[in-house]
Amino acid sequence: MNTFDDALKYLEHLCIFGIKAGLERTLALVDKLGNPQNCYRTVHVAGTNGKGSVCAMLAEILRTSGLHVGLFTSPHLESYCERIKVDGVDISEADFAEEIFRVKATGVDCSHFETLTGAAFDYFKRRGVDIAVVEVGLGGTLDSTNVILPEVSVITNVARDHENILGDLDNIALNKAGIIKPNVPCVTGAKNKPLDIVRSVAVEMNSPLHIVTKPFDGEVNLRGRHQRMNAAVAIETARLLGVDDETIFAALKRVTWPGRFEVFGSLVIDGAHNPDGAAALRTALDETFPDGKRAWVFGVLRDKNFSDMVKILFRGDDFVIVTEPPSERAANVDEVCKVLREHEISCVGEADNFAAVERLLSTPADVKIIAGSLYLIGKVRRFATVTGRHG
Repeated sequence: MNTFDDALKYLEHLCIFGIKAGLERTLALVDKLGNPQNCYRTVHVAGTNGKGSVCAMLAEILRTSGLHVGLFTSPHLESYCERIKVDGVDISEADFAEEIFRVKATGVDCSHFETLTGAAFDYFKRRGVDIAVVEVGLGGTLDSTNVILPEVSVITNVARDHENILGDLDNIALNKAGIIKPNVPCVTGAKNKPLDIVRSVAVEMNSPLHIVTKPFDGEVNLRGRHQRMNAAVAIETARLLGVDDETIFAALKRVTWPGRFEVFGSLVIDGAHNPDGAAALRTALDETFPDGKRAWVFGVLRDKNFSDMVKILFRGDDFVIVTEPPSERAANVDEVCKVLREHEISCVGEADNFAAVERLLSTPADVKIIAGSLYLIGKVRRFATVTGRHG
């Protein structure tokens, strides 16, 4: 019998081959699996930032409305099982392994993410979900999730990220707009030129476009002003799916989404991994902890614009412990420190993630922040929050 560890080893092997563009393999895979994605309703969510939060909100809203709900998101923080949920509960390790090897047994030469996508779609069918909320992995047009025909397409926002893969801002917007389907309504929080591109694609597809411009002013159980805009996008989407406002607002009061401006006393953990996310984190910090000394653990991937992130995130009197996320794409400690020093930010390098967190927790400061790559957040989050030394 294949175990969870066997599944992890197989997925690690697939990572060697990287991203494979095109939907041909995913289409072949779901065909071999009996097209499970057509056995339940779906909502498809793309965007530069906030798409995971919107997915979490929508899943909680739909579950509160009485539906049996699947949720597929990425990346995970601590376990692959977090990526595939039914009614808020992670897939078990045994079921995860079974699904991964069911995908492998089709004989289709799938990438890492294509394998996970097929596993999620098949699991949702086997669990008999009524509806699945599906987060795009990267971009939109050629993302392996883009084989579904959703009831609503959602584009949270469009900003610069993954430019080495997706190109400039116009191309990023066009790529995310690739999830818009003919005659299927689309909800978006995009602005300016990206909104123009999304609008033009919606017109071409005869897709009713719902543009969200104002943040929700009610209670949301996720902190930060940016989550109010995410909530507004989720609310508009839920209304299109026929959910009443009483149910929507009740769900938003209890939704959770780990690693996104989580506050544990004086410790803040946030997966701000690009300039747009950094701006949202800085605003949330300034509103929640406007005064006092700040100390950080910061680690980011080298294909992110960490130079701009540094300019956005840090104040002149901050102290930053730079570490390397557990990824082959991690930005080098010395390179990040060099940028920080150019902006006269005090910093030290500590490649070991746990040693960096230990140093942070023993540093005198009014607020302590662990931020950057979700790979970093996932590795240290539990360690940081169970030490009991963060106030």
